[in-house]
Amino acid sequence: MPSYSTKNDVVGQLGVPESKISVIYEAAAAIYRPLPIAETRAVVAKRFGIPTNYIFFISTIEPRKNIGGLLQAYHHLRTKYNLTDTGLVLAGKQGWLYEQVYETVEKLGLQDSTFFVGRVSDEELHQLYAGARCHVHPAFYEGFGLPPLEAMACGTPTVVSNTSSLPEVVGDAALMFDPTDWEEMAVAIRRLLTDDELHGEMREKGLQRAGIFSWSRAAAETLQVYQSVAQGHPVPVAAG
Repeated sequence: MPSYSTKNDVVGQLGVPESKISVIYEAAAAIYRPLPIAETRAVVAKRFGIPTNYIFFISTIEPRKNIGGLLQAYHHLRTKYNLTDTGLVLAGKQGWLYEQVYETVEKLGLQDSTFFVGRVSDEELHQLYAGARCHVHPAFYEGFGLPPLEAMACGTPTVVSNTSSLPEVVGDAALMFDPTDWEEMAVAIRRLLTDDELHGEMREKGLQRAGIFSWSRAAAETLQVYQSVAQGHPVPVAAG
């Protein structure tokens, strides 16, 4: 399993014995690392026609990713806190019921400040992460949640839901919110947009947190599980 949260779900909901499940954490790919911020923002602004100051989201564009809540929070930032100089950039392919997301954009009058850039290459995604003022991951559920880890590896502070595996992944290196409360989400995003000291602190914490996870470690722990099974030994419970 990629997280203890997922392991607990499998044990609790499917009745799988805990002794048969190992936890092996995923990691951000090596490509994700900090880039020169000003230069990167200029590159993505020109390539995608987006503002140089933006909030970033990456996932399939569909309601189950809580994009509606994110749009409500973004609208709140603009109307209550007057943060109208920051765009919202969403990357990812269109998914199930994606039309509802676009309808919400129109209903809230966010057409001129919300930018859908579609599916992007790994290089473009790296640049979009690194150039963002902050990253937001508002999902209701994640088995692991790579986007926050990738954002942190790029030196971009992230704001995430306080549910499922996400607190386990980010530790104290991200701001968290209740995904059912878009006002709470807006407050967390606002803190990163307006507090430079906090932004710098979360950037450093995120880089340190991302460094804990590695694919080489995941590979070694996976090999250990295979060897234990082949030799008839119990599966390592806490490989992660």
